[in-house]
Amino acid sequence: MGRHPTVPRALTLVFVVFAVLLAVVACETGDGDPTPPPAEDTEPDTGPPEDEEPADPAEQARAHPEFREDDDCFGRDRPPGGDDGPASIVCGYVSSPLHHAEPDGPTVELAVVTYEGRASAEHDRPLVVLGGGPGEAMVEPFLAEPSFRELFDIGPDLIVVDQRGVGASEPALECPQVFDDPEQGLTPQQEADAFIEELLGCRERLAEDGIDLGAFNHLANAADVDVVRRALGHDEIDVRGTSYGSQVALLAAQMRPETIGAVVLSSPVDPTRNWVELAPAGIQQALREVADACERDAGCSDAFGDVDELVDATVARLEDEPEEVEVDLPDIEATTLTYTPAQFLGGLSLLFYVPDGVAVVPAFAAAAADGDLSPVAELTVTLEQQIAGALSVGMQYSMLCTGEGGLVTEQGLRAATDDGPIEEYWIPDNIIAGDRLGELCDEWGVPVVYDPDEITLDHDVPTLIVTGEFDHVTPPELGESVARQLDDHVLIEVPAAGHGPLEALGPCGAQIAGGFLLDPTTAPDDTCATSREIAFVGGPAASGP
Repeated sequence: MGRHPTVPRALTLVFVVFAVLLAVVACETGDGDPTPPPAEDTEPDTGPPEDEEPADPAEQARAHPEFREDDDCFGRDRPPGGDDGPASIVCGYVSSPLHHAEPDGPTVELAVVTYEGRASAEHDRPLVVLGGGPGEAMVEPFLAEPSFRELFDIGPDLIVVDQRGVGASEPALECPQVFDDPEQGLTPQQEADAFIEELLGCRERLAEDGIDLGAFNHLANAADVDVVRRALGHDEIDVRGTSYGSQVALLAAQMRPETIGAVVLSSPVDPTRNWVELAPAGIQQALREVADACERDAGCSDAFGDVDELVDATVARLEDEPEEVEVDLPDIEATTLTYTPAQFLGGLSLLFYVPDGVAVVPAFAAAAADGDLSPVAELTVTLEQQIAGALSVGMQYSMLCTGEGGLVTEQGLRAATDDGPIEEYWIPDNIIAGDRLGELCDEWGVPVVYDPDEITLDHDVPTLIVTGEFDHVTPPELGESVARQLDDHVLIEVPAAGHGPLEALGPCGAQIAGGFLLDPTTAPDDTCATSREIAFVGGPAASGP
C-alpha cells in the first residue's frame, strides 16, 4: 500500500492554486514602484517610447523583444485549433531581463502560447491569461486539457503565459522532492519540519545552479507582462488573472495603464494588503458563514444540525487521538492519511476550491463528526493527484519570501482570528499562511522587495472584479478593497461560490467576462451569476446546485 504526503503537505501545494483544479474537477527593487513613475527612468521596463527608434542596435533589441516560435511546442503535443486547416496554437519563448533594472544582464525565458479565440474578429485586443499560485503552470494544462482551454476561450485571441520560474519557462524552479512520501506517524509539527527541510534542500540546489532567487518576485512578474506584449507586437492587450494572477494583473496595469484596455479579476488579491496574514481569518470566516447559511436553511439544519458544533466535535476527538484513513480510489494508488485537528481543518477547507463544493461542507462535517473521515480523505488524495506537477514550488516560495511572506508576523496572522480551532491548530504549523512561513523565509535567503504598504493602486483601466461569497483565501472583502481604489470598475459577488468564482460559473462566467471585454464601458449582464442560491446537498456524490 502506498502512502501520499499527509494533509499539511498537500495543502501547502493546493492552498493558493485554483485553475488546474477547476479545469480537471469541472519588478524587483530596481524595477521601479508599480505606481505611475515620476520620471521616465523609473519605468519598470526600460526602453524608449515605441514610436521612437533607438539608434543603438542593442538598445533597439531591448526595446523590441522578440517572440521565438518553438516548433516542438515545449515538447508537448499541440492540439488542433479546429477541424480543418492548420492548428491555431503557436508556441514560443520571449526573453525577459532577469532584473528589469539591468536590461543588459541575464534573462529568463518565458513560455508563451497564442491561440485564436472563438470570436476574435469581434475583439480589438488579445487577452493575456495569468496563472495563480504563485507558481501555477498554465501552458501544460492549456495544451493538454480541452476543458481548460474552454475556461478561457471567451472570445478574444488568447496569450497564455507561464510566469518566470514556472512550468515550461526557463529556468523552472521545480522542487519535485517535496512530493516524496514522508515517514508515517508524524505530528503536524514534524511534518512541517520535514517539509521545510526538503524545501531548503531544493533551495540549495537551485542556488548551486546559479539561479538568483531574489529575481523571482511580484514586480518582476508584472513587468514581464509588458515584455510579452511588445514581443508579440500588440499596442494594447487585456489581462485576466485569478487568485495570485490577479495581483500580477493589477500591478501590470498600474505599471503600464496606457497599454492595457481592460482587466478581468476572479478571486482578486489586493496588492496593497498582506493577503498571507489575512488568510487564517478568511478560512475561519468562510467556515462560519457556511454554518450560518446552513442554519438559515431548514433542510440543511434539519439534516445536519449546527456545522460549527460538528467541526468542534471532530477537532476534539482528533486532539485526543489522531486517526488513520485508508483511501483506495480508481486509478490512484491506495494510500493512508493520518488526521489530526489541523489536518482535518485543512482537508475540509479544500471544498472551497471545488466548484459547488461549499454545498457539501455540512455533509462532510457531519460525516467526520460521526467518525467517517473518508469523504475528506478521498477529496484530499484526488486533488493532490491533480495538482502534483502543476506547481513550481521553488518559484512559489521565492515570490512569497520576497514579498508578503517575508513580512508576516505571528501577531498579524492572529489579528483577525479568535481562540477557535483555526488559531489553535491551523496557524502554528501551516507553511503558507501560518507561523512556519516566516521561519522558512528567514532561511530562503532573498531580500524583501515587495511591501504591500508601499504599493499604490489607482490606475484608470476598466476592471471587472468577481468575488465568491464563501471564498476562504481571497474573501469578498479584498475585492471590495480593490474596488474602492479604482474609479473605473465593475464589482460582482457570486452567491454560493468559493475560490475562483468566474471559472466555477462555466458558460455563465464566460458570458460575463466576454461581455465585459467586448465593451468595458458597460457593466455586463450578471443575472446568471447573482441569481444563484446555495443548495446544500446530502453527500460528496451529489451534484450540487
